[in-house]
Amino acid sequence: IDEREVDIEATKSRLEEIAEGPRLAENGQRGALENHIRAVNIDFGDKESRLREIERKIDESGKRGPNAALDPLEQARLDRLRREHKIAEARVNEMRKAVTALEAADSLAIAHRKETLNRDLGRGRAWLARYRWIKPKVDRYLPNDGFKTLLLLLVLVMTGVAVKGFFLFVQEVVVSNIVQLTIFDIRNLFFRRAVAFDLARFNDQGTADLMARFTNDMESVGQGLNTLLSKVVREPLRIATCLGGALWLNWRLTLLALALIPLSAFTSFRAGKIMKRAIRKALESMSNIYKILQETFQGIKVVKAFTAERLERRRFFVETKRLYKKCVRVAMIDALSDPVLEILALSTVSIALLAGSYLVLRRTTYLDFGFFRFKLASRPMMIEDLLTLYTMLAGVSDPIRKLANVHSKMQRAAAAADRICTLMDQRPTVVDKKETPRLVRHQSLIEFDHVHFSYDGREQVVRGVNLTVRHGETIALVGPNGCGKTTLMNLLPRFWDVDKGTIRIDGHDIREVRLRSVRAQMGIVTQETVLFQGTLADNIAYGSPHASRAAIEAAAKRSFAHQFISTFPEGYDTLVGERGMSLSGGQRQRIALARVMLRDPAILILDEATSAVDIQDELLIRRAIEEFARGRTTFLITHNLGSLQVADRIVLLNSGRVEAVGTDAELRKSSQLYRKLHEIHFQRESA
Repeated sequence: IDEREVDIEATKSRLEEIAEGPRLAENGQRGALENHIRAVNIDFGDKESRLREIERKIDESGKRGPNAALDPLEQARLDRLRREHKIAEARVNEMRKAVTALEAADSLAIAHRKETLNRDLGRGRAWLARYRWIKPKVDRYLPNDGFKTLLLLLVLVMTGVAVKGFFLFVQEVVVSNIVQLTIFDIRNLFFRRAVAFDLARFNDQGTADLMARFTNDMESVGQGLNTLLSKVVREPLRIATCLGGALWLNWRLTLLALALIPLSAFTSFRAGKIMKRAIRKALESMSNIYKILQETFQGIKVVKAFTAERLERRRFFVETKRLYKKCVRVAMIDALSDPVLEILALSTVSIALLAGSYLVLRRTTYLDFGFFRFKLASRPMMIEDLLTLYTMLAGVSDPIRKLANVHSKMQRAAAAADRICTLMDQRPTVVDKKETPRLVRHQSLIEFDHVHFSYDGREQVVRGVNLTVRHGETIALVGPNGCGKTTLMNLLPRFWDVDKGTIRIDGHDIREVRLRSVRAQMGIVTQETVLFQGTLADNIAYGSPHASRAAIEAAAKRSFAHQFISTFPEGYDTLVGERGMSLSGGQRQRIALARVMLRDPAILILDEATSAVDIQDELLIRRAIEEFARGRTTFLITHNLGSLQVADRIVLLNSGRVEAVGTDAELRKSSQLYRKLHEIHFQRESA
């Protein structure tokens, strides 16, 4: 309060001097002006000599020092003299400035000085009022002892740190929760879209690439989200606050200091685009590594059988070397962008420092280039104003530096998100039309009407197939490898859609009815049996999750799987290993057949169901199929002509066309190709 009162008195004396000098000069009282200057100088000299004298006496008496103390009267006299000296010094300094301005006839400088002093006076009175308002509260609530004050400060610091720690903890928990919930939703949506893809998309995409996007790309997105929510939200708020203060202090000088921001933004944008491309290539290389791992581990028996470990090591080494080079390129771009941005930031500070210092030292509002003057302030800036402005700009630079450090994480997350979203934006080609009806259970005819099909527009695999199958009929599809047998059967459940022609079930085009109702009527046993992680009961009930244990056991008995399941200590609760490798080929095939039987399909498709089993298992499976096929439409794809005895008709395919249809005896007489296949089969059996 005392210091503020002295400042107010000093400002008043300055205002008196800057008013008195011009008044005397305007009235032509040159002599009176000189007498006034002389009196002001004498008064200041008198007060300065008195202050120096009393300070000298105090020094000689030894009362000045860390442990010395003046008596109250001496201290009061010293404080009064210092106050009077400061006011006199302010008066004489302002008088000299006024005289200089009068001699230069610079009335604008005098007007600006009056404006500045009046503003300072108003500001000083406002702060004095605040101090006087808060003084009773300070005297009442705050300690007046040094140790107690230190103790209070430590308590306040500890409290502040505790509050900061609490909110940082809350922030970390909230951000982590939001990030994990977001990734949880993205994973589930991604899996839903991936499962909805048709088989063509899976063949093109590859499971290894999907796995890479599920794991590595998702992790990158999670890191980017964490960075976004923790720093990219907090730091811009700090920037906005400090930048707002700087603009309020001097918006012209602040905008000049920010002149290089567009260049910095453009540099960051270009570096970001280059980094994003580099990171995307690195992620693609990681997908290739997943692909090599999947192929090697799934085919490890073949790798060891052909002693191809060195080949696989080489393949893995080459791809990891590519990944290494791409990651180093990303690191180089990241490392180069930081110093470039730092140099631009330093250039920005230098511009503000030079321009602001010019205004203060030259006591002007213009930046003078000789041929051009640029106004940077509405009034001459004081040193304290400039320092405050620099503090605000420094407050802007710190969060910008932190944001530059997270640049690479954001670009990595953006590249990973692009890969994920690109896949999620894709839509399956085999989809239901709007408001399609359900297909009732098949009980009449299945018709293939001039069916044509090719994979991705390449050479046609199925060419104009015409075939009518009655309900309850068993049809065997035979022919050379690559003739289109499996492809034709894949078109029936709409794994792919035909290019031309129509497939009808009971007179309904399968593209005009609900897809789930079509597939729900079909039971498919593939050549490569697929079992899932879980118990034997879970695998049998895979297509019928609500089936009872009694129904599961009944299906197992019909497929002749019950007899070997009963030999296991845990029976139907026996856990199946990965891909069912703990079971033999015949056992896996019978589990798959039991799964189909529990589903009770109207249409049965058997694709080489007995090709990978021994004779004993083949007889059991053939017997189970023969019993289960009664009353159902059955398609049997086989190279084993010995299985044709259960078929009502045989369809001979060749080069995607139906070459002949008939019984075994009829085809032996009419088809040379069938006779050739028959001879090859029996020669193999004899061998």
